[in-house]
Amino acid sequence: MSGVVVLGGAGGIGSAIVRALLAERRQVAVVDIAPPPLELADVPWIVGDATDPAVIGAAFDALGSTTGLVHCLLSEHRAPLAEQTSDAVLSVLNIGAVSALEPLQQLLARAGGEPCAAVLVSSIHAALSWGGQAPYAMAKAALEALGRAAAVELGPRGLRCNVVRPGFVMVPRNAHRWQDAATRDALTEVQPLGELAQPDDIARVVTFLLSDQARLVSGATVTVDGAMTAVLREPTT
Repeated sequence: MSGVVVLGGAGGIGSAIVRALLAERRQVAVVDIAPPPLELADVPWIVGDATDPAVIGAAFDALGSTTGLVHCLLSEHRAPLAEQTSDAVLSVLNIGAVSALEPLQQLLARAGGEPCAAVLVSSIHAALSWGGQAPYAMAKAALEALGRAAAVELGPRGLRCNVVRPGFVMVPRNAHRWQDAATRDALTEVQPLGELAQPDDIARVVTFLLSDQARLVSGATVTVDGAMTAVLREPTT
């Protein structure tokens, strides 16, 4: 099967996506500023800045035939909105959203007219607000807008582009929350399904959207949050 470039493959969700693709016998190349975990040491791995077109090109070169792309990058600058700076916000936007444009363009070029698919990993923060995380939310909202535009404008050239919008996922980055029993219970209580997502839960949705089984799915945003954001939060009295 043709290859998939994964941007941000060292993180909790990103590495789960890489493992899921390998399990389906897809060829994978990764770009990340971090080195590969031991279990992924044999995967073509470009340690570098995913906002650099040359670094992105090296990942595509490592695979040859490439018809898939996963964008799983994020950046944060946590501070109250009144204290945010334009430079900080622009940096987060560049890494979290603008960085997807060049890879989408390269994917289309490398696919050589063959059908190709991209999945952009967003967050429920794209549609909600949480104190101190405005730049992150802005970047994810922009990433989703780019995904819709890519589906519409590049669809006639063979590209399917979809967005996966995870809720709270039990990754190492937020382990301090789900490893605390009281916090974990509180997080679970707001999930109608009563269970917190694992990285593999997100990876399975991503691999489906990249597959031929989703050949007519494009321009969609798939929320994976146990129905947390579907709850209408109104007083009961």
